[in-house]
Amino acid sequence: MNRASWIIREVFKDARKNYKWVLKGAGLALAVITTIKVLLFFNIDKAVIFPILWLVFILGMIWYWYSMGYDMEQKKIVDKLKENE
Repeated sequence: MNRASWIIREVFKDARKNYKWVLKGAGLALAVITTIKVLLFFNIDKAVIFPILWLVFILGMIWYWYSMGYDMEQKKIVDKLKENE
């Protein structure tokens, strides 16, 4: 198995396991698209809108994903400490 197929397999496995998060991400993407359309309706320059909104969207999704991972790791540590008591 090469690197690309392993990554794709892991992405699909994580997407199935975290389908609620994927749906929230899709909803957020639709909200960003709607915001862009509204701002374009009011003639705000596209050159300013697109890079800023997509950067905020991508950084927010990455932050949420790793924050969720951090919470799971902390829960594992606490559970392990409770077992040792």
